[in-house]
Amino acid sequence: MMNNDILKLYKQLEDMEQTKEVLQLKNQIKETLYQNLRMHFLELSSIGRVIGYDELQLELKKANELLEMQK
Repeated sequence: MMNNDILKLYKQLEDMEQTKEVLQLKNQIKETLYQNLRMHFLELSSIGRVIGYDELQLELKKANELLEMQK
């Protein structure tokens, strides 16, 4: 849930005047999100060891298709 709060804050910051402080905070938020993304990938790798990497790859392909639709 923390990511949702961070994303909401980022969206609010986008609507504000883009001062030096706002831009700095947005960059910090992006770095936090990238760190979270890397941690999620490590978790997915651990899941792959349990369910099998072929199954994980299939699920990631499905997720990629959803991302393509979001573009």
